[in-house]
Amino acid sequence: MNRIALVSVCSALIGLTACGTPEQRCQGQVTAEYRNVSRLLQEVEDNIARGYAWENEPVRNSGISFCAGGYGGRYYGAGFGYGGCYGGTDVVRKRVPIDPASEARKRDALQQRLNTLSTQGNATCATRYGTDNKS
Repeated sequence: MNRIALVSVCSALIGLTACGTPEQRCQGQVTAEYRNVSRLLQEVEDNIARGYAWENEPVRNSGISFCAGGYGGRYYGAGFGYGGCYGGTDVVRKRVPIDPASEARKRDALQQRLNTLSTQGNATCATRYGTDNKS
């Protein structure tokens, strides 16, 4: 019984330490937001360079599709068959025109947010949680 209790306590302590300190969780959130803003900024810059944006639009797929192979039949060999594919959806990627002035404003706002995160993000976490590590 003592071994079971010891294993339970040790696993609980390991589980708690794996979560990290509040400051480390804060720094993880700052890093995740930095990556997200960087991705959005790259997307906006690509849109400006292309002159249009990409948009994914779901399209209803209805009709009959023909396929070869997989028909077991009597001999469990390859054969030809057909099947109906009704009611499914496909995603079609299409071009969408952009407003260059609006995209430029969006780019500037994202760049400002990225600069703020890179200069003040971890410092904000250190200030919030009372540590003064300059790493």
